[in-house]
Amino acid sequence: MQIVEQPDIFLREPTSEVKFPLSSEDQVIIDQMIDIMYRNNGIGLAANQVGYARRMFVMDTTSSKAGAMVFINPVIEKVAKEKLTEKEGCLSCQKQLVEVRRPIYVGLKYFCRHGEEQYKTFYYLSSRVVQHEMDHLNGKLIIDKDFLEEAEKEKEELNESYKESVRQAKERKE
Repeated sequence: MQIVEQPDIFLREPTSEVKFPLSSEDQVIIDQMIDIMYRNNGIGLAANQVGYARRMFVMDTTSSKAGAMVFINPVIEKVAKEKLTEKEGCLSCQKQLVEVRRPIYVGLKYFCRHGEEQYKTFYYLSSRVVQHEMDHLNGKLIIDKDFLEEAEKEKEELNESYKESVRQAKERKE
């Protein structure tokens, strides 16, 4: 099993729901995904990034690399209004860093590998990874035009805001 890389069209296809109880194949794939994520210094990996079109991903944002979490049939149920733009990389889009604007937290409903429903709110880096992997499950990549356009729009808004602040400061001095 290896990482599927852009421009492979498999990455653009939405994934399908995982049935419970998990098959032995699903269990093995989850274990291999965790191993591949660690071997490639990743912090998240979606099943379709390894050629398996199912709605599941793994993630570990800890520095110890001993806390892999498994997310099956995940659904984002809540998102922050506040957003932050940061650079993201992707194991399927090697050597590319892209500025992506994302909510600073998300509430995620998912199933663990034992079939138990879970709900957790993720913040900052973990939130960004969850959203990045959810995009993969929906056939989207960080290099897609809408991400780039949104980041560019945010830059323009910040520039306009800065210009307005400067104009107001000059008016107060006069």
